[in-house]
Amino acid sequence: MPIDQPTAAPAAALQPPNFTNKDVLAQFWADIYGKEVQSAATYSYMWLADQMGHVCLGIVIDFALTLVMRYVAPWLGIAYSWQNFLGLLLAALAVSLWEVSAYKTSVSQATGLFPLDRKLLRDNAAIAAGYMVLGTAIGFVFHQESELRSVLWFIALVAVGVLFAPPWIRQKMIWQKASLPYLFRLADMGPTIGVETAQKLQALIDKGAPPDAPPVQVVIGGPISSGRTPIAAGIGTEYAFKKTKVRYLDLSSLLEFAAQPPDPTAKPPKPAYMDDLGPSNLDYWPWSESQVLIIDDVGPLVAATNPDLNGSLAAFRKLLAEGLGSIAPLVRRCHTVWVMGDLQPAGHAIIQGKTLDEYARVVAEFCQAGQDVLVIELADGAKPPPGIGEKFSAMALPKAELRLLRR
Repeated sequence: MPIDQPTAAPAAALQPPNFTNKDVLAQFWADIYGKEVQSAATYSYMWLADQMGHVCLGIVIDFALTLVMRYVAPWLGIAYSWQNFLGLLLAALAVSLWEVSAYKTSVSQATGLFPLDRKLLRDNAAIAAGYMVLGTAIGFVFHQESELRSVLWFIALVAVGVLFAPPWIRQKMIWQKASLPYLFRLADMGPTIGVETAQKLQALIDKGAPPDAPPVQVVIGGPISSGRTPIAAGIGTEYAFKKTKVRYLDLSSLLEFAAQPPDPTAKPPKPAYMDDLGPSNLDYWPWSESQVLIIDDVGPLVAATNPDLNGSLAAFRKLLAEGLGSIAPLVRRCHTVWVMGDLQPAGHAIIQGKTLDEYARVVAEFCQAGQDVLVIELADGAKPPPGIGEKFSAMALPKAELRLLRR
């Protein structure tokens, strides 16, 4: 018997993230007032805690170096009135050099397959150094003889720290609402993908996401431990860095959501379609409103009940048609990343080569693909040859393929 499909509800047009000051303030309050032992940790909370740590570290370093100058300055013939200032100067210089070193280390760890976002990395190091310097300045004002002046300078410095926080909180909110298993920059991708493949994938990411770019389907396959989920998380991370609504979930969850009838009376922020938006302080992007939808664990779900190749392919086609048919218009309008795999042991994968292409054709058929489907087949997660180091050349990489299935 055919399965009754829930009636589709009108879907709102896709929109990029847009956080108001009220949204940022609400997230800030949830992070500072909530208790991490009672609620999920958020990237915005970790950023706030990180910067408070930087401020406190700056205060401690300023106190320590000022104390040192109290003993060293007289030996150098430096007047007492300059000792506090020299402590501040040395502390600010020390924390700045620390962040410069951390930035250079992060740059050196990039593999070179994907372009490194040096600007954001540099800005991140700069803001961390800025908050530590802010801490050294707060330490400095504590040494002032005038209490009123110390209080006024302290208030001014705190205001500066608050002023620089909102853009970074907005950025962290976009990341955490994607429900990614972890953040992963493609610039740190290991040697399971070729240079040409990386360039084509980066070109897709650079074009943006719907509605500013036509929807594209990406199918990722490869043996166990080849890095299927990491590259999917990496794609999601890169889009999130570009201020895009990304949602990561597994196929079984999407099937459950598709089986429930939509609520035509639902009004934002409640989505019309069934969803699990996670903890209240995270509040994931609704999958039905996402510009990039990452669907993991596709192959194993099908292979668990259909171990033979032909049966699995037929079951996959039926699963999409009957299980996701009611939400097909929503899936078709956004970028989708389908993470394939099977239940075979390492070295005996079934969903590979032409078989992976057949699965990709089923995806293209279901999504009514208007663009070529990108098929990324990852190589086995082998270590690079001796002497290659952390940078990988095209000749050193194991063979990995990116194929375009013509529509």
